[in-house]
Amino acid sequence: MKPYETMDLETLEREYSPSSCIDDIMVYINQYEKRSADAQRKLEFNIRPNVKYGIEERSHMDVFVPDGTGPFPVHVFIHGGYWQQLSKNESCFAAPNFIDHNIIFIALDYTLAPQASIEEIIDQSRRGIITILKNAPSFKGDPDNITISGSSAGGHLVAEVLSTDWTAYGYDRCPLKGAMAISGIFDLEPLVKTYVNEPLKMSVEVARAASPLHHIPNDCCPIIFTYGENETSEFKRQTHEYMDECLRRGIDCAYLDMPAVNHFDIVFDLNEKDSPLFQAVLHQIEA
Repeated sequence: MKPYETMDLETLEREYSPSSCIDDIMVYINQYEKRSADAQRKLEFNIRPNVKYGIEERSHMDVFVPDGTGPFPVHVFIHGGYWQQLSKNESCFAAPNFIDHNIIFIALDYTLAPQASIEEIIDQSRRGIITILKNAPSFKGDPDNITISGSSAGGHLVAEVLSTDWTAYGYDRCPLKGAMAISGIFDLEPLVKTYVNEPLKMSVEVARAASPLHHIPNDCCPIIFTYGENETSEFKRQTHEYMDECLRRGIDCAYLDMPAVNHFDIVFDLNEKDSPLFQAVLHQIEA
């Protein structure tokens, strides 16, 4: 049996509540908002805001493009929030660091639950990445050098994107150059009985179908896995369980140890040029 199967509801909900490891989640939410607003002001002449990629109201993205002719590498960030909170507007705090390295930075938005089901959120995010792959030259991007990352629920969506049947979109293999899953969740079944599922309304069958652990791709770009030292045991276990299954399939995977950070502030290191987190992404881009 997996550890979560023997937990009472109180323990289960604590293990799947990243905020249980910190004093006040709003400290970090406020920082997402402030740092992203600062980035938007600093890069007001580099941003292409609200670029549409689908028919849904929140099928849009903010694209930050360096000065020059390009083509530039592209990095896409998918935000977290348990598929029910946050947006691209609080998710562009790392744009300045990528622009400084002549890399296009894209903050991808998607419809939140309960307005969208988990299946619809996955499909929408996948369509966003496909649109970026197909249209990169239109914003001076290099379609052969696109990497993605995501945090928490965004880490789940990164893994779901990697499970795409690429042949259905005209690719003979995974067209992404690299991916990073930060504090992701890869098996949704433990969430079904928790408060997290209230807006999602997943059945066990739906949760299993939406779990990357149950459909690991046969072909995939390299993946970096990481989480903060100050996280619950279940988030840590899930990362290693999914990574181990990917390694068994022959996927190029690496784990990055991130001490002294938590589920919420780990992503700020993407805006620090010398941080191990950003350097790991940069290594994928420059490989």
